[in-house]
Amino acid sequence: MLLDETRVNSSTLVKVTIAIPTYNRREKLRRLLNSIRASTFRNYEVVVVDDASSDGTREMIMEEFQDVVYIRHESPTLVAKSRNDAIEASRGDYIFFVDDDNVVEPTTVARLVDFMEKNEDVGTAAPVTCWYSNPRKVMYAGAVFSPFMRRTVFLYAGTDCRELEGKVIEVDTFANSYMFRREAVKKAGLIPWKRFPFINEDGYLQYKIKRLGYRNVTLGSARVYHDINPREGARRSNDMRLYYSMRAKIFFHQDFDPPLRRVGLYISLPVYTAYCMWVARRGGRGVAPVLRGLLDGILGREGLQYV
Repeated sequence: MLLDETRVNSSTLVKVTIAIPTYNRREKLRRLLNSIRASTFRNYEVVVVDDASSDGTREMIMEEFQDVVYIRHESPTLVAKSRNDAIEASRGDYIFFVDDDNVVEPTTVARLVDFMEKNEDVGTAAPVTCWYSNPRKVMYAGAVFSPFMRRTVFLYAGTDCRELEGKVIEVDTFANSYMFRREAVKKAGLIPWKRFPFINEDGYLQYKIKRLGYRNVTLGSARVYHDINPREGARRSNDMRLYYSMRAKIFFHQDFDPPLRRVGLYISLPVYTAYCMWVARRGGRGVAPVLRGLLDGILGREGLQYV
């Protein structure tokens, strides 16, 4: 069963489920939950799915946020399984995913819900992601795929956030935070989490929803603030991220692109591989995870690696 129908059909339905996958980020999760408490929108529940944290996350939730629905994995399964578990536990008409290293602006949930209520053809809507360390600058406002090379192009990076106020931006996918329409998720199904355990796992579901005929949009008047170090750069790309960046890129376009566009992907693969190898070296790492991800992607090898 995709969603727990007994829970969904109960008399205590909520408008929005705020779904938060987490792993060993207790303090950032606490900050995010406090920002949600300050939301102007009140008809929500919070579901936290913990991928086997060892930093006291469970104790913090139990002591400070007893109203949160808390789900814990006994061993790490990576983020796609956490997203699926949150969807299955949700009761809201809308499911707002937000990563644990964010702060949500008080009006963001209300603005996303209002927009989706007025636009029934929208399957997924997202806020603009701004830098936590530089709140006026856009980190990204969604992404589109280039038509031939299938490059992921992030939109409006570096723009002043205020310049996007009032804009509705048509996109293919999002990262970091986004709101699903429950009806669209039920039609699309869950993420194939063993094929996409990490990297592009949320984009997979978003793009599948778009291919069902819904629109995916970024709402310029809604914002979250993502707390990552802009100076960290290539050092963020550990072996797991390098491996899945290669494998998921191949799987994603194999699953969704028609044959002619897949030709463009394969032509561009040497460029993408060279870029990932450059990122690995710049971050002080070897290139073996990149090459393994390339090989596993081409050969169709699924499952969890580098967990």
